Amino acid sequence: MGIEFRVINIAANGPVVMTERVDVFKRPHKSFELPVMGIFEVSDGKINAWRDYFDLNQFTSRMG
Repeated sequence: MGIEFRVINIAANGPVVMTERVDVFKRPHKSFELPVMGIFEVSDGKINAWRDYFDLNQFTSRMG
């Protein structure tokens, strides 16, 4: 089991970093990919806020 993050695009504007990525979930009997948009807010070199946006229905149906 595990997860792999494939970054497609990344952009920053000051302390805000946006990532377009595909999260690959690896389970014992199957794997699946989920497109995700992530927002990170950075301060003093550390992430102080992290938000991910994805289709929950897509995630739950693939977890099945």
